[in-house]
Amino acid sequence: MRRALTAACAGLLWAPTAAHAGKPQTGRAEALIFATGFGFYEGIATTMLLHEHDIIDSGEGLLFGGSLITLLTTGGSYFGAAAVTNAYGVNEAQASMFNSSLFWAVLNGTGGSVALDADTSDFLLTTVTTGWAGQAIGVLTAANADRTAGQVGLMNTVATWTGAEALLIMGAANAGEGYSLFGTLAADAGLGLGLVLSSKGMFGRGISQERTRLLDLGALAGGLAGPAALFMVYGPEDNIRTWYLSAVAIGIPIGIGTAWYLTRHYDREAPAEDTAAENAVPLMIPLASGRF
Repeated sequence: MRRALTAACAGLLWAPTAAHAGKPQTGRAEALIFATGFGFYEGIATTMLLHEHDIIDSGEGLLFGGSLITLLTTGGSYFGAAAVTNAYGVNEAQASMFNSSLFWAVLNGTGGSVALDADTSDFLLTTVTTGWAGQAIGVLTAANADRTAGQVGLMNTVATWTGAEALLIMGAANAGEGYSLFGTLAADAGLGLGLVLSSKGMFGRGISQERTRLLDLGALAGGLAGPAALFMVYGPEDNIRTWYLSAVAIGIPIGIGTAWYLTRHYDREAPAEDTAAENAVPLMIPLASGRF
């Protein structure tokens, strides 16, 4: 009995047990990090909500109660996710699909709440709700969508820098309001565009996750190069803020284009990647049990 309990605990903590050794586990670390991170946020959000409604008092009661709640949500998310991935497996494509869905769902909840000037309670409820919705969507798409980890990475790259471009352009134009809303909508549009571009018939055929990260690096380098050049010429002048933001906005697509060209042969001999739908298994959702 003791030996069986030890083996089960070891499987939950990290390695899959012998009974499930054949299941794919290449995306387990990434999946567990995201699931546990959201579980930690759930504990913080729940504590703040209980405090907002005077269910938990300030002082030692808030500290003890909040710590206990956060420990339970974080631990529950980790062990629940570990149990499901241990039982059914998770490859890199599935982990990327799930994590992407969770991230953009929480971002939408955050952007919408800020745009509507929501109070603390509404903000916390919205982000937790959208987070759970994102996880559910991630589980379903991870089990059915025909995407590799590299294709999902390309989707995220397009969405990230589309949203960044929108915010930079609004900043350069001295837009008064709507930063969070339009930035979020632009990122969503970029996610849709990335979905098309990452299809096997477009630019996503055979692209690896490593190459998409190099594209992100190119965008970052391009975005920094523009304002760095202006700074070397003009210095920290306050009256050219618009020029600095414009330089970043121009540098990002140049950086991505340059990185795309320089890495054009990067995946020429890359091995085939697992797709999210290939194993037809669920990813996980904190505290989930059974097959989705």
